Amino acid sequence: MKLVRLHAWTKDLKEAAKIQENLAHFVDLNLPPKEIELIAGADVAYSKKDNAVFASIVVMNYPELTPLEKVKAQSYADFPYVPGFLTFREGPVLVKALERVQRVPDLILFDGNGIAHPKGIGLATHLGVILDLPTVGCAKKKLLGNHHEVPDQFGAQVPLEHEDKQIGAVVRTRVGVKPLYISAGNKIGLDDAVELVLSATRGYRLPEPQRLAHVLVNKMRRNYDNRKKDNRGNHKNRNKQRQIR
Repeated sequence: MKLVRLHAWTKDLKEAAKIQENLAHFVDLNLPPKEIELIAGADVAYSKKDNAVFASIVVMNYPELTPLEKVKAQSYADFPYVPGFLTFREGPVLVKALERVQRVPDLILFDGNGIAHPKGIGLATHLGVILDLPTVGCAKKKLLGNHHEVPDQFGAQVPLEHEDKQIGAVVRTRVGVKPLYISAGNKIGLDDAVELVLSATRGYRLPEPQRLAHVLVNKMRRNYDNRKKDNRGNHKNRNKQRQIR
């Protein structure tokens, strides 16, 4: 996949803030709906043993939602967790995975925020600008804003607002479970973003492309952690055998 506005991944917060401010000028949400034939989901997981980080991208046809391509990548997180700067922690491994995607999707769903962000450029928006593609933020947790309670029925939604401005929607994608925080990322409006998320949902909390990416990346993380555990166990056994000898 082609990256249009890729920048260096800094470890400095001030420089990271400047990058966000510069990229914010390229965000465009006032576009007519684009016909979607390929939709992708992206997710990231962290090792519980060290600072290894994993990313997965699942590309599906739409609206059938048949998996067409699954891509994986692994790296190490060297940017600290700082609210509002998640892209600088997860962006490098996501870009590594995105560069391996052969089928360019018409829309990507990210496990993160779009414009529902203090600077209006969360993970989905940031990567949407880098890719120059339509993106949607499908966050499990709220980063910014306030909202009323969401009715417990599929498709119910309430505005997510900040400073008297709607920055997203809190959407119930499955009865009896917590809603998702949906925000436009890039090259798509909020109404279309919510409609696409709901149309790509198949009985789970997460829309199907994002759910499959979530399953895949957590399998990667578990396999990695299990290998680390086994290696550590083998190392201890070898040391014990040496002591016995």
